[in-house]
Amino acid sequence: MEQAYFSSEVAKSLGVGASTLRKYSSALEAAGYRFDRGINNSRVFYQKDIITVQRLLKLIQEQNLPLEAAIELAMKTEPDTHIEQKQAEQPKAESNELSERIARLEEQQETLIQVNKELVKELAQYQRWMKEKLEHQEIEIRDRLLLNSLQPPPIKREPPKYRLPSLFSIFRGKKNEATFN
Repeated sequence: MEQAYFSSEVAKSLGVGASTLRKYSSALEAAGYRFDRGINNSRVFYQKDIITVQRLLKLIQEQNLPLEAAIELAMKTEPDTHIEQKQAEQPKAESNELSERIARLEEQQETLIQVNKELVKELAQYQRWMKEKLEHQEIEIRDRLLLNSLQPPPIKREPPKYRLPSLFSIFRGKKNEATFN
């Protein structure tokens, strides 16, 4: 008889919370996957169930697939899952449509990778330009400071003090001259 695990053990081994495991298990069941039930109608996980949930987690976390697409792929790639009969007999058109979507997504991903590479190149060029510009400005400032330091300090000269007689002193002087004469 195959080893059976309870949800708390499976959640711990997968590194997810029990509520996350319940969420994904319920989503798998809604898509037609069947889990065996144990006491109190709780899910019992066998090795193939754990592998399916692991695959689902990997598709969601590493490939960033939406839950519905990840469930569909996780169930398709496991040939020995408990899929209801009507889920197992999916039309080829739906499969081809999914393959086409995946191909388009891969093309878009490649385009984004190329765009990112170009942006990184442009950013590097801009950073080099900015560095050169800053260096040029620093050189100009350094040269200006050097020239200013080489110039002799300006000589401070006080303006000459000329004493012009005031109008009153002129008249007073003439008045004093008139009194002495």
